[in-house]
Amino acid sequence: MSKSQQGLLTLGALIIIIAVTIILGAAFNIWYEVIPLIIAFYGCWLIIAAGIKTRNTSKYERSALSLFSWGMLLAAIGFGLDFAYRGLPLVYTLAVVLLLLGILAVVAALKTTQKKA
Repeated sequence: MSKSQQGLLTLGALIIIIAVTIILGAAFNIWYEVIPLIIAFYGCWLIIAAGIKTRNTSKYERSALSLFSWGMLLAAIGFGLDFAYRGLPLVYTLAVVLLLLGILAVVAALKTTQKKA
């Protein structure tokens, strides 16, 4: 997939995410959760985009691991804010962040073992 096609795909996904979260905010009267959900779902999209990214990247293009890392960071921030808005204890947010960091460490370790093989 070329860089422009992936950029267009990501823009389309962002527009869909914004539309769906606004509809959810209106339907369930949770307007205070719209921004954190947009951040979290966009992070999830970046994780998916990292999975469909080709190996042949240009010199200045982000690698799949970089996209995956940013997606994990955005998902952790978005879901952490959502948990905070819902009034859940900070322990749940910390647990989500630790879970995502663990997943990121496993993916990074698998990536380095694939390079050696």
